[in-house]
Amino acid sequence: MSRREVRDFVESTRADLGATLDEIEHRLTPKEVSRQATQWLSRSYDRKPVAWLTGIALSIVGGVAAILWAVTNDD
Repeated sequence: MSRREVRDFVESTRADLGATLDEIEHRLTPKEVSRQATQWLSRSYDRKPVAWLTGIALSIVGGVAAILWAVTNDD
């Protein structure tokens, strides 16, 4: 390879690496991560709403039970 070919290859590789790093940076921004998480939660709820509602109800019952236990416990 000539010097010019090596220089062109290095410049092309740097440009590709820069584009890759920009894409990674974009995908890891808090806004993008929260958008993806919201979409995942929405799709998951749409597929099995009963499971989600059951889990939420059990969490609420568990939270209330823990509070009642803490309030009524004589320790």
